[in-house]
Amino acid sequence: MPVTEIKGFQVLPLRLPDSSGKLYLYFRKHEVKGNAVAQLLSGRSLFVFNLPIQTTHQVVKKYFQQVAIGATVESFIPSILTDLQEDFYVDLTKLTSDLEFDNEDPTKEIAEKLPKNCAIITFIDKSSFQLAFNALKKLSNDAKTTNWPVPSLGSAFLQKKYQKQILDAGKLSVAVATALADFNRAEQELMEDLKRSTEVVDEDGFTLVVGSHRKTKAGIMGKQKLASTVGLEKANKKLKKKEKEDFYRFQLREKKKSEMNDLLQKFKQDQERIKAMKEKKRFRPY
Repeated sequence: MPVTEIKGFQVLPLRLPDSSGKLYLYFRKHEVKGNAVAQLLSGRSLFVFNLPIQTTHQVVKKYFQQVAIGATVESFIPSILTDLQEDFYVDLTKLTSDLEFDNEDPTKEIAEKLPKNCAIITFIDKSSFQLAFNALKKLSNDAKTTNWPVPSLGSAFLQKKYQKQILDAGKLSVAVATALADFNRAEQELMEDLKRSTEVVDEDGFTLVVGSHRKTKAGIMGKQKLASTVGLEKANKKLKKKEKEDFYRFQLREKKKSEMNDLLQKFKQDQERIKAMKEKKRFRPY
């Protein structure tokens, strides 16, 4: 018996053009908690995983016109990682959790947080969503394979996609020259900035000396900050050494008087403690 559900995801078998094999699409209801935009989309969104390549909004609309007539697709939000060639780890337990929405551009924020080969399909209203979800769930439970209406992905498609990656020689030459000019200009501005940093004069009129090994602004400013900090600490220590609390005779008298008062106060406290212990017959001097 074929598997129809994995970790809360319904399994939907698909057939691609010019292919005898099957591709399995995983889907579930997309429930989120958040601001007003999230609440507005909640209850009419579908989360899908393992999307076929070249899936677009038009492809999704065409598919639901075949399997769920009357289910109108409002938006299709794919992950921005889908077109990247690097592999990304996908945790199926966290695909729909903790997605936040931005009132200004919720689509961009959702696309940035979705894992690779995942997307969110939003329908025009809740009834339209329920119609589409029930149709997909029935197809999943019956293990019925349906056609996914993407263009043909044969050798002609791959050749066309490869040709798009080949840049025009003239345009490439202009782009490289522009990039090199921008780099040289930025490098020159950085060198001038570093030169101005090495000519910094402190409050005492001394010029900051920078070693040859410090080639960055961060290194120069770090040394300058360290020098100012060390100088401030030395000045504070020197000032504390000059300050003497017992330089004058009246200061000595006041200090001794304060020490005697502290001792007398502690003595009275000890007497009160001993008296209380005697009353409770707990005083044991030996």
